[in-house]
Amino acid sequence: MAIAGGGGDCFAENMCTFKKPNFIIVLDYSSSMSEPFGLGQTRWEVAVDAVTALMNTNGGFFQENMHVALMRYGHDPDPNTPGSVIPGDDSGLVDGQSLDVHWYDPDAEDTSYFDCNGADIIASINSTPPPLCPGGPGNCSGIGTWTKGALDFSAGLIAQSKLDHPDDELPGEERFYGIMVVTDGAWTPAQGFPTLTPAEANPAITAADLFDNQDIPTYVVAVADAANLPFADELAEAGGTDQSIAAANPSELFQAIGAVVQDIADQVVVPECTAGLPRIMVILDGSSSMLNIGDVPGGPGQTGWDRARSALASGDNSLFDVEVESVGRPVEDLIHLGLTVFGGADPAEEEVLVQYGPCMQDNFDWALDPTTSCVAPGCDDPWGGPTIAWTFKDGSEEPPFFDQQTISHMPQCLPVPGLAMCQGSGTFTHRGLERVFDNLQAYRADPPDLYPADGDTQYVNILITDGRYDSYSTDAQVQAALQALFQDGVRTYVIGFGDNLGGAEAQQQLANMASWGSGGQEQPFDADTQAELEFALGAIIEDIEFDPCCAFNDCSENPEPTTEEPDPGMATFGSDTNDGPDTNDGPDTNDGPDTNDGPDTNDGPDTNGTGDGWDSDGDGTSDWGDDGADGWGGSGDAGTGGSADDVGGDGFGFGNDVGLNGRGCDCSLDGEAPKRGTPWALLGILGLGLGLGRRRR
Repeated sequence: MAIAGGGGDCFAENMCTFKKPNFIIVLDYSSSMSEPFGLGQTRWEVAVDAVTALMNTNGGFFQENMHVALMRYGHDPDPNTPGSVIPGDDSGLVDGQSLDVHWYDPDAEDTSYFDCNGADIIASINSTPPPLCPGGPGNCSGIGTWTKGALDFSAGLIAQSKLDHPDDELPGEERFYGIMVVTDGAWTPAQGFPTLTPAEANPAITAADLFDNQDIPTYVVAVADAANLPFADELAEAGGTDQSIAAANPSELFQAIGAVVQDIADQVVVPECTAGLPRIMVILDGSSSMLNIGDVPGGPGQTGWDRARSALASGDNSLFDVEVESVGRPVEDLIHLGLTVFGGADPAEEEVLVQYGPCMQDNFDWALDPTTSCVAPGCDDPWGGPTIAWTFKDGSEEPPFFDQQTISHMPQCLPVPGLAMCQGSGTFTHRGLERVFDNLQAYRADPPDLYPADGDTQYVNILITDGRYDSYSTDAQVQAALQALFQDGVRTYVIGFGDNLGGAEAQQQLANMASWGSGGQEQPFDADTQAELEFALGAIIEDIEFDPCCAFNDCSENPEPTTEEPDPGMATFGSDTNDGPDTNDGPDTNDGPDTNDGPDTNDGPDTNGTGDGWDSDGDGTSDWGDDGADGWGGSGDAGTGGSADDVGGDGFGFGNDVGLNGRGCDCSLDGEAPKRGTPWALLGILGLGLGLGRRRR
């Protein structure tokens, strides 16, 4: 057993807001796993590639956010003698099992869990020889499939782990434990034959006990001939995961493992983390002075409005692109951002344009784009000066059809007698702050179902203003609004933007607002240029605390806008990375109706499992001497697996190469490079109907 743990770029559990799940991968090591599986690889080789990629893909998200153990199982040639080994096997199987990598060292004085032990998993599985196959392809034999023994062993490991870590069972703070069985053949008793009998050797017994009494699920990935057979579904049903996931070819094996990981992430990581992601509301001054350069209207890219829009969303160094050094990820992946504007009082112009949400860069950009609200006949040139009659739109109801309501806005541009500049929108700062406070109360009381929040969720405001408010708001009004927000746990940072704030009174107003909004702890930022505004935004971000374990959004892969894709959230481990059309029309990824290119060893649909001998394919008939035997004999001919339609490319079956951590932490682990032809570009999990359910206890 490997005793190690943790790589260089690793966030320890005490840095996370959640307890990392303990997850054990239980790999079938029967001889049939050495049978061909398509693409010039055996089932075992594809499984090795899939587990290796699982540790590496998405910047190592899986192994960084879970404690992982790896075991293999076969059969016990002498169940009555402890320490028995299988003749010819030199892989380390003892009594039918081998715990290759643990999630802690139970014999050490320090029983702390190993964080980020993916490198150990990769090293172990890539150094393990393939299962015995002395008869060659189509007739592999030597190691059986004692699945219950593996689950019993896992149950004991979990029990000991809980004894050594009593905090794992604190009421309301229980650690999630999960098991994934990857198998290509029907279960046997300890000695490796016959299959699916006797009843007391059924692994569903152990799976049911673990789920019913400890809420520990058993996921089942049914490989090759095991796909869609009743024994696999029975095991999954008993283990609380409803049904097995069929993996009839290499691409489906990658997807199946990804589906399991996605399910665990959705249950544990996402719910805990989403509430922990900070919410930032940008409060933008929408006074008419934002459209002017001195006494004339500014041209494209020259106005304060355009420069603020660029710094916030549309530029190369926007707020959304700021790198959070402590996590190594951009802001857009780590924060739910919202946007509010304020201006005049009659009509009232304070409005929430974009509610807190992930991946809102496109929404910000569209809402603040002058061309969005410039519609004839009221407007033919958004930089042409007065008079302009803007047309405000809801981008969720018309192109680009955002998933989340997004309102466009522009300051008023009405004429000033004798001058060419815009006027009409004032600087009613207190009204904007009061609108943000009201929105905050409503959001806290009823956060979106997709993005839960709780009492520990951080809220921060960034106020960007380009002028004095004293002709519109009183000091008392602004102070009361900022202090109310601060007393409610929300700090407001203040940025004075532009060259209209150089006077002593303007500077004093900025200093007062920064102090009122932070309990006297902050000074204002003075940003005369767009570059200085970008710097100020970056400095504010670095002042915010982040959970490094909760960097699960990837807005580069799952952006707004569109109603043609899932709402922003955790990038799924099943993202399709193909650039071209998908050739799979249904759940069968094989070119033909049969996954076997050669003789089919299944006699028919009879899966009663009452084998007279070594019935390893579950068809109820003895497979003694069959080329397709799946116990000690093989489980298919050289062509098993067919030819997958959707192969090649640069992606991976449970996420893109850039996936969850693709834009930040370069934490992937060194391991054996994927073999040429491995199915790295696969269908999405949900597209194949691989979304997992959980049986209620």
